[in-house]
Amino acid sequence: MQEQATTDEARAGRAQCRELLRDVALQNAMRKRAAGVPTYTVPEAAALLSLSQEYVYRLIHADAFPALRLRRGGGQGRYVVPAKAVEKLLDVASGAGNCVDVADWSEAWRTSAAGGAA
Repeated sequence: MQEQATTDEARAGRAQCRELLRDVALQNAMRKRAAGVPTYTVPEAAALLSLSQEYVYRLIHADAFPALRLRRGGGQGRYVVPAKAVEKLLDVASGAGNCVDVADWSEAWRTSAAGGAA
């Protein structure tokens, strides 16, 4: 019984920590947005979109969400998300009047950007 209570307390502590980190990421993203900073970190983009950062990473790895991979050589790197991509995606979704598939949108955005239209 004691073991279960300890486990529940640990889960509650982790959930509180995740919530705090998400709040900090959202505050940072809003500051960057107001200042016109051109990129977001993955946690910031996830907070703006109300998604988990793990899910945004999965979308990025599946080429279903635009991001820049910054690394040297073949080592580990870091991803940043263009602020324009987040803003455009939200504009498209709010103006579409229906569900927007991010993978399809990302492909169309990538195609138009390659053609010089974006």
